[in-house]
Amino acid sequence: MAQQLVQNVVDIMDNAHSQQQQLTESMNALLEAKQQVKFSAEQSKKCLKDHFKWLEEKAKENLTRRLNELLSEVDRVSEEALSPLTDCETMLNAGISAAARVMEDGKKILSNNPNDHIEDLVKFKDNPDTKQLHSVPEIPSLADVPYLSVDSFHPDLENKLHQLFENEGRVLERAPAQISEIEERPGSLLITWAEVDEEVEAGEFCLQYCYGRVQSNEDKNVTFHTAYTGPNTSYKVRHLRTSTPYSFRVRSRPEGEEKWSIWSVPRTAVTTIPHYQWNNTTEGYSTSNEDKTATRLPEGPTEVLYSSSNSYRCGFPITFRVLDAGEKTPFDGIGLSANNEDTETLQRSSSIFVATSGSVFVDGQEMKTKLPMLTRGSSATIETEELGNGKVRVSIEVEDKAVTFDWKVEQPPSSGSLMGLGMGTHTTSVCLYFGMKFSHEDWKVGVE
Repeated sequence: MAQQLVQNVVDIMDNAHSQQQQLTESMNALLEAKQQVKFSAEQSKKCLKDHFKWLEEKAKENLTRRLNELLSEVDRVSEEALSPLTDCETMLNAGISAAARVMEDGKKILSNNPNDHIEDLVKFKDNPDTKQLHSVPEIPSLADVPYLSVDSFHPDLENKLHQLFENEGRVLERAPAQISEIEERPGSLLITWAEVDEEVEAGEFCLQYCYGRVQSNEDKNVTFHTAYTGPNTSYKVRHLRTSTPYSFRVRSRPEGEEKWSIWSVPRTAVTTIPHYQWNNTTEGYSTSNEDKTATRLPEGPTEVLYSSSNSYRCGFPITFRVLDAGEKTPFDGIGLSANNEDTETLQRSSSIFVATSGSVFVDGQEMKTKLPMLTRGSSATIETEELGNGKVRVSIEVEDKAVTFDWKVEQPPSSGSLMGLGMGTHTTSVCLYFGMKFSHEDWKVGVE
């Protein structure tokens, strides 16, 4: 009885410990969420203050420039109008002065016995000032002289400015596009995003990534690289290092517009699945590009080149790209196999084989459906879906033509090979080798 009670206490304590851990994790997530709200709010306030300060400075700058332009226009018109009036004023002043001198000189002559000074009378008559007495410049009427004023002040400018400023800026709770899911792939990550703003229908998206963990788009110490721009809502970012954190962000814009939306909150993820690799020790082949590309050599035995391990897992796509091609033979091609024991051919049991001729073989038996021939520039993508009981649904596509069938894999499940894959809750029981066989040189195949 006491032992049972003790066990009950232990079980309750274990449950309490588990709940404590869960609550602690939830508390950390909650604190992170609160921190995101507070941080983004402060950043938004700073952005608004900076923008409206800039707007105020630009408005003042433009108003001052416009005022100076109008004042300069007033000065120009005034100077052009005053120039002939000033010249006329000069002429009038000269005439008035000349008339005053004539009157003064005539007064002197008349007061000093003019009959005795005939010469002075003759000189007085021929004096230039005397001759100028009959020259009076024409004065323009006031109707012909500019009367400066200002006009064209917009009566509804205040209302227009009010409406303009009312629509300046918008507070968004979230960016219009957000990353919704990140899935691990061999040497890559599949990024999926979605529109969350119902008021804006996006026609184009831009996905960027950078190395490391980034919590804010305002972090100036990181450099983002564009991975994709287009209408799709998912993209596989390839050639990533395993167990290395990468941060992703996405933005959108309506079709036909140039301005992009703000960036989504960065999401960080890692892939723990190594990229596909060819065996780099097989005679007759050489590998490059981190063993992702294999080339048939002029010398060496004609045999199957397998992957370095049974690294292909059901549920993921694998693509063979023919980078270069040589002479074709009937038993050359690419495929998947449950084992790497047979090095002579892939056209056998426990294998799927796509020949260069386009023929498809399942467990050594040729299917009726044929795919396009494999040649330089061709790509063959194989996708699989585990159905249970060792059955796998296989889809093979070459140049937009596909064949789908169910395949009974003779390989027993191997849980040990799945340890350390970092796949979270996703599990798979079928792991396969991929391979290729070419009898002649110059065949070069990349895998991804």
